[in-house]
Amino acid sequence: SVTGVQTCALPICALRAGARKEIGWGTVQLTQAGKETALRKLEQQPVLHWHGDTFDLPQGAVRLASTALYENQAFALGRNVLALQFHPEVNARRFEQWLIGHTMELAAAKIDIARFRAELKQGGEQLRLAAASMLGHWLEQLHW
Repeated sequence: SVTGVQTCALPICALRAGARKEIGWGTVQLTQAGKETALRKLEQQPVLHWHGDTFDLPQGAVRLASTALYENQAFALGRNVLALQFHPEVNARRFEQWLIGHTMELAAAKIDIARFRAELKQGGEQLRLAAASMLGHWLEQLHW
């Protein structure tokens, strides 16, 4: 999640405001390294983007995904750290809470809330399955 990537990145690299907010549904472009990780389960899968911050990769991190607006959408740091700037974990209940809690932000960004909801309804179940598969594969490869 965004908090996850910011939590990983903040202590070891500078977090800063991005050029503009990225709010909406869209795919991420996986790097070759990303295609070799659990993120391959999200390839071509629209995910929720809801952020306006960016960061430099921490030392030793490997970029796994990007978008046209933000080069750093996901990174790995060793085998046990997977940090995501986007939200594969979103579900209908959580999404509605975000819509309510961020009404002013969405209005300022001129987001069509009805369309935003419809896009979740259209692809939400497929995203849930892809995200569960991605997380399961990532957990299986952890080193304890």
